Amino acid sequence: MFQTALRNYAYFLALLLVITNLTSCKVERTAYFQDVPDSVTTKKILQTIPPAQSAIVRSDDVLNITIQTLDPNANNILNQGNLPVNSGAVTNSNNSNTSTQAVIAGYLVNKDGYVHLPYVGDVLVKGLTTDQVKELVSQKVSVYFKDPVVNVRFTNFKITVIGEVRNPSTFLFPNENPTVFDALGLAGDITIYGRRDNVMLIRSDDDGKRDIVRLNLDSTSALTSPYFYLKPNDVLYVEPTEDRVASESAYRTKDIAIIASALSLMIVIVARIIQ
Repeated sequence: MFQTALRNYAYFLALLLVITNLTSCKVERTAYFQDVPDSVTTKKILQTIPPAQSAIVRSDDVLNITIQTLDPNANNILNQGNLPVNSGAVTNSNNSNTSTQAVIAGYLVNKDGYVHLPYVGDVLVKGLTTDQVKELVSQKVSVYFKDPVVNVRFTNFKITVIGEVRNPSTFLFPNENPTVFDALGLAGDITIYGRRDNVMLIRSDDDGKRDIVRLNLDSTSALTSPYFYLKPNDVLYVEPTEDRVASESAYRTKDIAIIASALSLMIVIVARIIQ
């Protein structure tokens, strides 16, 4: 009688393990812009996207400023200030688990908003766009050299993407107008367990104030959001779905069921030995 009860208990635990495996395999796939009908035209969608606004230079930004004149010797001096700086972002390979910190070159904007250029001296760049910085530097260099060619761009335009994405990390962007989808693309896209309807964006300013907004990427309304275009140091966080939380619980239940099944097997073996 005791042995029969042990066998029935073992069969019950084995059945529980099978049911747990089946229920933990539920996967629901979702798509972006679920409110777009099949008949909508691309032109109609693109008309809703607002124009991008140029990023503003802030303290601790790194600007790559290159100046070219007719004097090769002067060019070497004018561009020697583009020094290497650790970016705080990482570069990693999809085929490797290793990552290294990206090194960028440029002028570090100090706390007062200035950069120090050879010949020119201190230049106030805080609060300006890169086009405005370019014009300002060109005017100051023109005092010493004729028809200088000036180029200015951010080298620390970094965005952090965390949460339910395939490759969470901090990424450097070569352009100044990346979108939410550019960042998600670099992060390997949202996983099937991420909430596309509630992506959190965290944006901070020089005064320490932070804006926290939520974007619904299931709707085309995200395209008209003022936060569709990202700014330097933005953070995107993709929350997990309820299925993800349930899946984690199911895996924990599965582990318990496996241990219980192993114990039941040992009980059956012991019961047969002492029979």
